[in-house]
Amino acid sequence: MVSLHGSQRFPLASVCKVPIAMNMLALVDEGKMALDREIEVLPRDVFSGVSDIAKRWPAQRHFPLHEMIRLMVARSDNTAVETLFRIGGAGPAMAVRMRQWRVAAIRVDRSERQCGLDRNGVEHYPPPAQWRDATINALIAETPPATRYQAARRFLSDPRDTGTPEGTVRLLARAFRGEVLSKPSTIRLIEVLKATTTFPTRLKGLLPPGTVVAHKTGSTETVNGFTAATNDSGVIYLPGVRGQLAISVYLKASTRDEPSRDRVIARISRAAFDFYR
Repeated sequence: MVSLHGSQRFPLASVCKVPIAMNMLALVDEGKMALDREIEVLPRDVFSGVSDIAKRWPAQRHFPLHEMIRLMVARSDNTAVETLFRIGGAGPAMAVRMRQWRVAAIRVDRSERQCGLDRNGVEHYPPPAQWRDATINALIAETPPATRYQAARRFLSDPRDTGTPEGTVRLLARAFRGEVLSKPSTIRLIEVLKATTTFPTRLKGLLPPGTVVAHKTGSTETVNGFTAATNDSGVIYLPGVRGQLAISVYLKASTRDEPSRDRVIARISRAAFDFYR
């Protein structure tokens, strides 16, 4: 293990979709869910920001669990994560699962939508059962940029929905070794991580063409030039028989533009790749 600020807490952002996916696969392993089960997407779950499911809703309201897991991880679908976080037991169930997996350094307490409301300083909003996409987006848009900026800075001191780089690496290592899920579920998790399409300029950005990376990115919005979180965590497949390299890079409180932030992650990834290769 090599780390820089490895025990510090950083906002997970969409990296939270990895433990949420693992929780759903664990429920499948326990016989409490089935991969072909049709999951209803409720109006409260629809999240138009990044979501293939939202584009198909309400014409299609039910989606098989295996597709929702794939879209949530590989495409960072926010409607999928809202739905699966809710039906998986939300924050209390995730806390129990983290204890079961002996991963104290990762917390998933709130839905992504709740995190977004808190991070943007929205104080008055309807209860979750009454959430609707257009209403939530309007509440955020109506919040003054100065208020959103101060809320984003406060968000960074909140221990909820955070992880440490070392804790994330340990979770990835245990998952890839098959220590937390069944063999079929482990294979499915790895395949959806390999299929990630978001932000190829981060961990994969400076790696040799064709290098396999199974990973999940995460980002928050930029307000007044301030970005709370820019993340990428995953496993790099080293060439030949050198094995696998679990890596987690979190950036917080950055005032750099997105290409610069992505380049930082890419350079760290390439340095680790070259060293272990």
